[in-house]
Amino acid sequence: MSPTTAPTESSPTPQPPTPDTIFHLSLPPQPPNPTAPTILLLHGLLSSHLEWSLVIPHLQPHYHLLLVDLPGHSRSSSLLPPYTIPSLTSHVATLIQSHARNSKAHIVGMSMGGFITLHLARQYPSLCLSAFVSGATPFEGITKWLAKNNWILYYGFRLSNAMITDWTYDWLCRMIGMKEHRELRQEILTNVKWELIRDVYASIVDGFTMEGMAGVDQVRCLTVAGEKQDQVEVTRRVGQVWKETGVTGRLGSRAFVVRGAVHAWDLQFPEVFAAGIRSWAEGTDLPSEFEVLE
Repeated sequence: MSPTTAPTESSPTPQPPTPDTIFHLSLPPQPPNPTAPTILLLHGLLSSHLEWSLVIPHLQPHYHLLLVDLPGHSRSSSLLPPYTIPSLTSHVATLIQSHARNSKAHIVGMSMGGFITLHLARQYPSLCLSAFVSGATPFEGITKWLAKNNWILYYGFRLSNAMITDWTYDWLCRMIGMKEHRELRQEILTNVKWELIRDVYASIVDGFTMEGMAGVDQVRCLTVAGEKQDQVEVTRRVGQVWKETGVTGRLGSRAFVVRGAVHAWDLQFPEVFAAGIRSWAEGTDLPSEFEVLE
């Protein structure tokens, strides 16, 4: 499968969004297994379901997969604001109820998708079999300042997209070990919208604090940081909050780091990312690349 093309050979026709639903792909396990649980994959800000193209081959033989373009993104770009985390989460909850096996799913979220996953676990725990998030911790320091002054991020995205050619972008990705994703890159360029950046960053600042992470206490949750670009120490403290409030002892929720990983390491180490998802969903030992943060 091409790393920039969503799977189609064994997939049903993609479901286009109606005025109040999000675009999604429903991928059956191979061979079809009616008892296979659902894994829902939620992409990062400005991205699309193509972000998971390299991870899918390692999951689809074993699970029913749901992939989406979240509201305001790509094939769901016609859905109107607000694009806050609670609003995006309500769309996702409706999708799980309608299309996941037994109306439940293992939820996997990268970055913005991770914050949606955490909010799902807090507000709709009955829909979540487990939660796996990467690069989604309460903002602190310069990250929090930028999120509060999100107009800087908006114009930064616009400027960098205008200045960086496809060739330069591909070269930069190779330098940090990310796989080619030219088709996804084109969708990211299209998805840069002020309303998205404004609503998502503001709602993360307002809705996610270190103290609030103790409220993720009804769903077994893994939070992981990519060592090179994510907030490793903040991720460690999330794990400590879960341990100190008894969530770790009761559910097994923990924090991890993957050494050498960038923020979007699903595009860097897709086999390891997928192996981690499988291990967490199945309750088995995580791959050796996952280092627990105590």
